[in-house]
Amino acid sequence: MRLPLTMALSLLAAVGALGLTSDCTPGSTAVQVIDCSNAPVEGARIDIKVCCGGNAASSAVTEKHGLASFGNHIHDICQATVRFAGFSPTSFDSGSCTRPDARGHADCTVKVCKR
Repeated sequence: MRLPLTMALSLLAAVGALGLTSDCTPGSTAVQVIDCSNAPVEGARIDIKVCCGGNAASSAVTEKHGLASFGNHIHDICQATVRFAGFSPTSFDSGSCTRPDARGHADCTVKVCKR
């Protein structure tokens, strides 16, 4: 009886039924934050959470061209929010991004306008 139970638990763990997550897709995502006049926004904080490989969260701050980069494929990002002083938080998803290229890289543009 104990052997079948051990085998069943091993199988469940292998397929992720015990809360384990799947492997992440190789790729990267660059995010550009712009304001209502399409000017780059320096100093915006971008928070992401990925839906694979342990559901890691990370943050980056945009540089003078409004850009920040993440080592995650856009399809693995399940939550993404831009925060900038004086503006309401702005969430975005893959609809704000280009289709990933052959290397798995995507470019996203997020406009912050709401105060």
